[in-house]
Amino acid sequence: MSLLTRAWIAAARARRRRGRPSPDDWERSRLDWVREHAPGRSFADVGGLFAHAGNVAFAAERAGATAVTEFDAGDAHLTGFTARHEAEGSRIRVVQGDLEDPVSVERLGPHDVVWCTGVVYHTPNPVRQLMLLRTVTRELLYLGTHTIPEVPGLRHACVYYPHLDAGDRRAYAAPHWEPEREGMVGLGTPFDDAPMHGHANFWWGISPSALRAMLRTARFEVVEERRNHQTPFNLDVVARPVARPPSLPPPSYYRERAERRERGEPEPPLDGYYDERPEPSAAFGTPPG
Repeated sequence: MSLLTRAWIAAARARRRRGRPSPDDWERSRLDWVREHAPGRSFADVGGLFAHAGNVAFAAERAGATAVTEFDAGDAHLTGFTARHEAEGSRIRVVQGDLEDPVSVERLGPHDVVWCTGVVYHTPNPVRQLMLLRTVTRELLYLGTHTIPEVPGLRHACVYYPHLDAGDRRAYAAPHWEPEREGMVGLGTPFDDAPMHGHANFWWGISPSALRAMLRTARFEVVEERRNHQTPFNLDVVARPVARPPSLPPPSYYRERAERRERGEPEPPLDGYYDERPEPSAAFGTPPG
């Protein structure tokens, strides 16, 4: 990594360190947001089991959410979630699945408020995840993610972390508080390319401008940015869904064209495809809620 790049990271780190909240203040600020927005709304906590055991989902339920779903790839019974669920007589629904699997997302279903933190940088496909989050978000998405500082002269820049050498990794990990780094697989530690373990890795360092563009691509508009994390390059945003069909056709579209043509049936249109179809769920084969 060049001295210029190291200086860029160090300068951005110094700017962001001023006025950082404590970890407790940061967590309290997030839960205050949940308590404000959950009452009277359905609420989904996406990816909230690891290290949190569903704390956000339980907070939403206690705050008066009409229905709460915990959606995660992990096994709830291997965390403290299941025991707490039983002890409190909770009615939180649990859906186990991958955010990039349309069938799992269909089972999650639409919710008024969707909470998703610590997720989209753990995949090679962050935009895909945001597009699927759009299919289940009715009113508000709370998204928290690891970021990098803006790169001078390169708006929308991102860094691909897998297989960086040790020096590069150390520079990108340096802004994060020290106890956190060992858990930052692929950034604080070498990339783990063992089969089936890929989601543990940090895949992308996303600049704030790139994150805004990704959200816009996924048919969200950012309504609030909350720089309340104790490490300088994490960012929380609140976004609302935009009522506009996706720019991409459904993954099945071109296969369906060929199949209809082979059966002698009219091919589905390209322009105007979404005019008589539900949006945006039709882009992923997920029915609207």
